[in-house]
Amino acid sequence: MLHARSAGKLAQAVQEAALSLRPVDSEATFRKPPTPRIAFDPLLKPVGPSAPLEHLRLVGNPVIPRRVDQLALDKVKASRALVELYEHGYDVYYLQRLLSAGTLGVEKRFVPTRWAITAVDKVLGDYLLGKLRDKPPIQDYEVYHSSYIGNRYTLILMPRAWSMEMVEVWMPYSVWVPEGQAQVYTVHEEHDGKPSAEDGGYQAIRFAVLEELSKRGKQASVLAVRETTPEYFAPVGNWQIREGVRNALRKGPAKASTLEEALEVAARLLLTPRREIVDRSVLLRRLRAQRGLEEFLEA
Repeated sequence: MLHARSAGKLAQAVQEAALSLRPVDSEATFRKPPTPRIAFDPLLKPVGPSAPLEHLRLVGNPVIPRRVDQLALDKVKASRALVELYEHGYDVYYLQRLLSAGTLGVEKRFVPTRWAITAVDKVLGDYLLGKLRDKPPIQDYEVYHSSYIGNRYTLILMPRAWSMEMVEVWMPYSVWVPEGQAQVYTVHEEHDGKPSAEDGGYQAIRFAVLEELSKRGKQASVLAVRETTPEYFAPVGNWQIREGVRNALRKGPAKASTLEEALEVAARLLLTPRREIVDRSVLLRRLRAQRGLEEFLEA
């Protein structure tokens, strides 16, 4: 990672533009004409033609909030700055930009965009989870669903202490599976909040769910299924995962009184056979084992 303080005038212009809440007019000089190509990435938004930059000058006035400017000047840990700005209502995408441009933190280092996106989701998710530790669980089983540009999100929220699992199903002939059978990938975490693997998509889902639970002042165990269909022919970035889950949670739930009923509701929304999800899910196996133990002790 490049230290922002030693990067010169070009970096300063980039940082000023990143700090601004509104787009800033600028003039740029390139070393050679932009290459006419479009690049796709599973984490980042599509990138258009690009070229090495020679000079960059801002010709508009950046709109920088006073507290943001103070945090950019102070030697404050990036995690603390992110939480403070989030609590003051600043958009998560603005925070990603601030971190990536090296405006936050003690060392003020530029951060690769994909790292910044996942870092913001993780920092804010961990913060929200900490606030929920002593909150009561939700009362019912809740099933949510949404679909966006070839990605289908089905979530089951269960009335238990926090834990979470993502089951990601890449359907045949989708962007990562050109043919053959569907590929299934899982990440899970227990009550300690430590995921079994580092995954940007998982962190995007986790943040969106914790954001909603924080608004309600409740905790839950969460099973999130993402199905990537052939309609998703080119990756557009993690933002669609975050917004897809947010959209599902905004729609409101179908409620159930038992886990089996919730699974039946979810099965009607899934393209993947229910048995495939159940067999792959670490979370469901653990919950069913706990239920069996509880029934045995009550007998």
